[in-house]
Amino acid sequence: MATPEMSSSGSESSESTDSAPEVTGQARGGRPRDATIDARVLPVVRDMLVETGWNDFSVRAVAARTGVGRATISRRWGTKAELVLTAVLRDRLEFYDIATEKPEGWIDAVINQSRTLFSDPGLRAAIPGLLSTFESDPAVGEALWQSLAGSAASQYADAAEPADRENAANDALAMILIAAGTAFFASVLPGDVTPEPVQKRIDALLRMIGERVVDNQVFTDD
Repeated sequence: MATPEMSSSGSESSESTDSAPEVTGQARGGRPRDATIDARVLPVVRDMLVETGWNDFSVRAVAARTGVGRATISRRWGTKAELVLTAVLRDRLEFYDIATEKPEGWIDAVINQSRTLFSDPGLRAAIPGLLSTFESDPAVGEALWQSLAGSAASQYADAAEPADRENAANDALAMILIAAGTAFFASVLPGDVTPEPVQKRIDALLRMIGERVVDNQVFTDD
C-alpha cells in the first residue's frame, strides 16, 4: 500500500494517499503507466529542495507545482525520503562504469564523482533530512550504499587475481568511503575553510592513498 504523505518534519501526516500499489507495467484497469512522470516531477523536486530546504519541502507542494496528482507521486515513491533520494541521486552518481584499463583511473573517477555529488545544491539541501531518515531506518541507508557502491567494488575486484578479489573489493569500498566522506564533509564547511588549494591537496592525498592500495593488489591483464 502507498504510505501517507510525509510532513515537513519527515513524519507521517494524518492524511492518507490512495491505497493503490505502485505498478511497473500497466496501472489498474489496463491503463499504461505515464512514462513522463519522472521527467515532470524529479527536476521540480531538486529545484524545490534548493528553494525551501528539507523541512519545508512536501509532496503536496510538488503535486501542486507539477500538476501530477499527490496519490500518483506517492504510489511511485512511497515516502518523502524515497522521492528526494531518487531526485538528487538518479543520473548523478553511481560508482560503476568508471574503471579504465588501469585501476588508477578508477580512483580518479571515484574522487571526481564524489566531489560532483556533494556539490549538488539539491543534495546539500536534502542532507539533514536524509541523515535523519538513515538514523530512523538504517535499511534505507544500507540499500542506498549497496546500490551506489556495490557494483563499483565488484568491478574493481574483477580486475584482480581471483585469490585477491575479496581484499580488492574491501579496498574499493574503503576508497569510496574515504573519498565520499571527505567530499561530504568539505561540502558542509564554509567556503573559506576549503578553498581551491585545499581541495587540490585533498585530491592529491586521496590519490596517494589510492595508489598505495593499488600497489598492494595484483591485477590481471585482461
